[in-house]
Amino acid sequence: MNKSIKDGYYDGWKKTFVYKGRTTRKAFWSFIVMNIMIVLFIAALSYFLLVVSVADSTSRGGMMLVWAWYVWLPLSTLAPIILLVPVVSLGIRRLHDGGKSGWWFGGALLMNMLILPLILTGIHQVMLILVEVNHTDQAMKIISITLSTLAALYLLWLCCLPSKPAAENAG
Repeated sequence: MNKSIKDGYYDGWKKTFVYKGRTTRKAFWSFIVMNIMIVLFIAALSYFLLVVSVADSTSRGGMMLVWAWYVWLPLSTLAPIILLVPVVSLGIRRLHDGGKSGWWFGGALLMNMLILPLILTGIHQVMLILVEVNHTDQAMKIISITLSTLAALYLLWLCCLPSKPAAENAG
């Protein structure tokens, strides 16, 4: 039952709303990597078509701004929104394959998207009262980057767990 990368990618889209079952590491990462490659390909192709081939050296800076505003910004905003539901279902199934509850992935994602920004906002408000504004902004950048990196590494670790046999998952 060794599926190809293409099969893993298509299964990720076909099972967008399926939260039961299992997904192997290969299928999970093939879906993630293929989507990253598609987004980067669209960005690179549009950059080449809009900036490199159309603009000469004097107008290239202006065309880069046009490309960033009309292509990169919508692409980098819409792609994560479009991929949110398939990645959540895939992550939950991936954790089922690793012998854990899907809530480990869902909880970590919920922490990243909702709880962490609320905590950071609360810390920022308290620091505004206690410390100067310049120091507050610098400290908040460091705290935000550190907490976001830790949360991302935790999600990465969860998705890299080895598969457990089906008999172990049943217990």
